[in-house]
Amino acid sequence: MKCFSSIATVGTTLVALGTVMVCSNGALADPLNDRPVNPLGDNGTEDTLQEVLDSITDGEPGQIDAVNDQKPFALFKSTSGSGLKGTLVAEIAGYDDLNLFGLYSADDKNNKAQIFTGGDKPFGRVSIDFFNNGNVKIGDDIIGAGFNGAFGFYLDTPNDIFYTEDIHNKNGDPQALVYQGDNDTVLQIGDFQAGTFVDTEFIIAFEDKPFNSSDKDFNDMVVHIAGIEPVPEPMTILGSTLALGFGGLFKRQLSKRQKN
Repeated sequence: MKCFSSIATVGTTLVALGTVMVCSNGALADPLNDRPVNPLGDNGTEDTLQEVLDSITDGEPGQIDAVNDQKPFALFKSTSGSGLKGTLVAEIAGYDDLNLFGLYSADDKNNKAQIFTGGDKPFGRVSIDFFNNGNVKIGDDIIGAGFNGAFGFYLDTPNDIFYTEDIHNKNGDPQALVYQGDNDTVLQIGDFQAGTFVDTEFIIAFEDKPFNSSDKDFNDMVVHIAGIEPVPEPMTILGSTLALGFGGLFKRQLSKRQKN
């Protein structure tokens, strides 16, 4: 019974340790936003974000729930040597001719690679390639350099530059909502062939005015991105933390028993 008691003590302490490490270590906690944002705005004169999402799903409305399906992810990495694809889904904004959308480096938010400009129209699609030297290209054009790790998405507007990481926005406010594929929902975007919304695909929806003074509709720039995964992966962090904590605690428990 003493052995089981010791293991139980280790397990209880381990859970506490894992909780403290995940919550207190800024490097682990920062890339995850507090979601969902609710309620979302609706000015009654344009398509809501929910209607935009419904317009690209094949089937009943609400397959992607604008509120309940929000994910906390803010940083990503490419999942394939073939890079990623970006499709402009909607741009319902007064600044639609001025807003700029792209990637920023997780190491330096000022290091950006622009993907879409204000002149781009819905259902335009681009392929973005990442190279070993850190360059990012669309076709033969270099759009960024120094991208050797994780990245987020930004929206450059006449008001400010907004980021998928809330910590980079004024007052830490949410300016972007993220939706991940569920490996079940079917997307039909423009005239492109319908396909399953898989878990390496995401929809990024931006609000282009500072949150506290905006209509909070998050339909100002909506982009579908394929070929990425979130960084860090929450279960990977937790698993690593627990494994390290368990090893240390088990050694201390064993040492105490040997001394006794």
